[in-house]
Amino acid sequence: MSAIVLVGTMGIYAIKPAFQRTLRPVEDLLVRLRVHPTIINLVGLAVTLAAAACIVLSPHRPWVLVLVPILANTRTACNALDGLVSRRLGVASRFGEVLNELIDRISDAGIFIAVYALAATDHYLALATLVVILINSYLSILSKAAGGSRQYGGIMGKADRMIYLSIASLLVLITSAASLWNWFLAFTLIGTLITFTQRLRATYLELQR
Repeated sequence: MSAIVLVGTMGIYAIKPAFQRTLRPVEDLLVRLRVHPTIINLVGLAVTLAAAACIVLSPHRPWVLVLVPILANTRTACNALDGLVSRRLGVASRFGEVLNELIDRISDAGIFIAVYALAATDHYLALATLVVILINSYLSILSKAAGGSRQYGGIMGKADRMIYLSIASLLVLITSAASLWNWFLAFTLIGTLITFTQRLRATYLELQR
């Protein structure tokens, strides 16, 4: 029961250690091959932009939406693997952290610009969702810059968005109801606003100690 409550308040990030354990065989292989974390980050960016392309093409080729969950969850795996591999190879650096954050923001923008481009989408809702996501990420980074920790908690983190994107893509494919993208946007927007308040509170409490 406590695990369910934790996931409800912290999002998918709460089960990150368990997810990382499932990636151990891939992690070990990447370490043996000495694949640099930047390569992993760039692969994550490439698969995210491929998912965005599938969304843009979906009105004319609906079947491509079946690829979105695969690509979105590959991005999540890459996000986990880059840190794991960098630590084991001993190549973690401050610039690598900057590059990781930059690539994540480009990836987020790519996905939601793709949803914005759909004719059935409420463009104001799509823009509002993207802006709030970027502000939320900025707060998380600002927390660390102010002397606290980088905030990852909340009910709508990066991994959560990828899961809900996967679900939305499959629902649109199954129902042929493109208007469901607006429900995805509204759900993501509300979840991100809640996450913002959660992270702001966590930052305040941490910096007051």
